[in-house]
Amino acid sequence: MHYKNLGKILIMIPARSGSKRVKNKNLRKLCGKPLVSYSIELAKKCFESDSIFVNSDSDEILLIANKLGVQEYKRDSVLASDEATGDDFTIDFLNSNDCETLIMINPVCPLLKKDDILNAIESFNQSDCDTLISCTSTQMQCFFEDEPVNIDIKQKLQQTQLNKPVKVLNWAITIWNSTSFKTMYKNLGYAYIGIRRNLFTIPALHGIKISTEDDFKFAEKVILLKES
Repeated sequence: MHYKNLGKILIMIPARSGSKRVKNKNLRKLCGKPLVSYSIELAKKCFESDSIFVNSDSDEILLIANKLGVQEYKRDSVLASDEATGDDFTIDFLNSNDCETLIMINPVCPLLKKDDILNAIESFNQSDCDTLISCTSTQMQCFFEDEPVNIDIKQKLQQTQLNKPVKVLNWAITIWNSTSFKTMYKNLGYAYIGIRRNLFTIPALHGIKISTEDDFKFAEKVILLKES
């Protein structure tokens, strides 16, 4: 796969050990396979194995990466703490691995599809953005802190399809220009959200993110239904 505007591409799958709401979720079996294995297998459908890195503090997770034939990047345990941010482990990875474009595939989004990734890359390649973040879009009536976001409550509600879309980030796929990320991080101390953003819509089901026990059970039911 070659995109003339993107240069050398690396893929990062960040999968730290431990989690609070779903214990050890990256290692937990989802329909018989560790959760992290879904993102690794998906990445291998899109990219060469030597460009795919599992970024983790966990030897057990890195062993899965090794068995599935992709690269291992051992991060310091400090970068896997509850206080560590995406900015922190991403700049650490970029400082150790040379590339022009970094693609992050989120291991807690096991329903993501190959076409979602390829379409996101094509959109990034054709745009002048420095950051692409996957999202879902809704035209349902939305409020923030009890204030309307995309409706006028001083008039009769219009048809839902006439409301302005509200985009919700799911981070299933994120793409960065590495030079822009490094520069922004150096100047501002953060870069994860980017400056020139392409908020790329994917199907809501594909962007389901496992954050709670209910999310895990839902993803499991979806996978089992598709296999039946």
